[in-house]
Amino acid sequence: RALALCSDSRIMTEDLQLSPPESIVQQTAASNGGKLPLQEYLDGMEKQAILEALDKTRFNRTAAAKLLGITFRALRYRMERLGIQ
Repeated sequence: RALALCSDSRIMTEDLQLSPPESIVQQTAASNGGKLPLQEYLDGMEKQAILEALDKTRFNRTAAAKLLGITFRALRYRMERLGIQ
């Protein structure tokens, strides 16, 4: 899919769209007077990565865990911790 979206025959980091979830960053920073706690930022990044993996695998949790390089149990734990159903 990334190869289809890139303009060249090489996949660059820009083609993968690995930018931080700006909406989460902006919302949290705004509510904390411009400061963003590290754990909240990391949770937002982790949640975004999990949701993208689930989307790419059509919500097949086993395939998403493999794509993320973690076990199925670790994915299930993280989904529960982050409120992903």
